[in-house]
Amino acid sequence: MNNWLYFLMFAIAIGFLTQGCSQTNDSFLSKTTESVQDDRSQHITHNRSGDLKWLHYADPKVDASLAIQKQDFALLAFAGRATSIPGINNESSSLRKHCGYQLIAGSGDVLKSKNDLKLRKQLYQYAATYNQLVAAACQKINVH
Repeated sequence: MNNWLYFLMFAIAIGFLTQGCSQTNDSFLSKTTESVQDDRSQHITHNRSGDLKWLHYADPKVDASLAIQKQDFALLAFAGRATSIPGINNESSSLRKHCGYQLIAGSGDVLKSKNDLKLRKQLYQYAATYNQLVAAACQKINVH
């Protein structure tokens, strides 16, 4: 009888430990994901130096998904003589109004090297993919 009681107490303790660890892990992952998204967002729009190194680890689909979950529908825009929103064609003025936009740091007209051109193309592709996903979600929200 004593062995059965010890076994039952051990099983209950393992159950509590497992439940506590899974909740802690989910919370940790959620906070980590949010901090990564905030970090990327800061690099995209607030990077005063225009350093585009963040593009090497950026994933526009993941970033768009996280932004949509946060109800942040601001599109990414290129700064220049005229503001442009990659990936969005004729409806850009309507989407700017409904979704908003933010200028991408380092997206101005000046290119200093071939590497700058390569990074600018990569940035354009990133923004185009991101904008298409976010704009689709923004339009669904604004229709309802």
